[in-house]
Amino acid sequence: MRRIMLLALSLLLIAATGAAALQQPQRSAGHQGADRRGADRRERVMLRDVDGARVGVVRLREHARGVMVHARLRGLTPGFHGFHVHTTGICDPDAAEGPFTSAGGHYVGGGGAHGDHAGDMPSLYVADNGTAKLAFHTDAYTLDELRDADGSAVMVHAGRDNFANIPDRYTSSLSGETGPDEETLATGDAGDRAACGAIGGEDSDEVAGLVTVTSDQRFLPTVRRIRRDINRNPDLTLIEVVKHARGAGEAGLSLPPTRLLIFGNPAAGTPLLQDARTIGIDLPQKLLVWRDGSEIKVSYNDPHYLARRHGIAGQDKLLDSIAELLQQLATGG
Repeated sequence: MRRIMLLALSLLLIAATGAAALQQPQRSAGHQGADRRGADRRERVMLRDVDGARVGVVRLREHARGVMVHARLRGLTPGFHGFHVHTTGICDPDAAEGPFTSAGGHYVGGGGAHGDHAGDMPSLYVADNGTAKLAFHTDAYTLDELRDADGSAVMVHAGRDNFANIPDRYTSSLSGETGPDEETLATGDAGDRAACGAIGGEDSDEVAGLVTVTSDQRFLPTVRRIRRDINRNPDLTLIEVVKHARGAGEAGLSLPPTRLLIFGNPAAGTPLLQDARTIGIDLPQKLLVWRDGSEIKVSYNDPHYLARRHGIAGQDKLLDSIAELLQQLATGG
């Protein structure tokens, strides 16, 4: 696992990091000559299982020192799972040689045997409730490398990855070789491919600039949790809660449960307004809780998208902190 540094993230650390950065925003030199390449430095990868169900999202953000990877997944089998980048951006669950074999083998890059492939990522641990969260930094690949002519894919395997770490005292029952055999050196014996997402793919449950997650609670408990989390954060002020369904009823119309929570922190929003007054149309921050069939969704604006929309550059650290806080509020974790 050369060149990969795991970041130990806990919920308290996420909250502290977000709050600290919101308290100490970084000023930009101005938005003249704004870097329009910002969108090219990020990837959002939607993963689906072999039945086509969405199991979560992996986000990659490139900066001068490498790529930051955040994964939030659900609906997986508890335990450790191999987690890799594969060579081809095609996720076909009906591929002739088995589900998602269309994505090719591991992305090797400049690495050698498995465990040192550029696409070998830290193992994914799935909790008993089927959810997994992982964050790490790597300089083993760039987004341009992953966006080559045939693309690439993020893969979750059905089994755990041994990273080809097999001592010579063990002998393969298949090949008779001591230590890691050819298959182990290629795959880490992580087994079948359980979920796949094409890098650069269009598969998304979001409209442009909007992030939507699914709550694991019912509608009112979700709203109450978000209100509680906002009120407990000393840097945030809950400004208003708009009950769209109630308004619809008063107009003689029907609407499924839909509430908009409006909140903010002037210490975080003002630097953005100083760069571009027009972002005031999108501030303060908002979280929309809404029922979609049997599911409860929470949606919010992607801060990086808003910055690009209004021509703001040089505020990546602040925008990252706002995005982390919004995700924490939306998901409760």
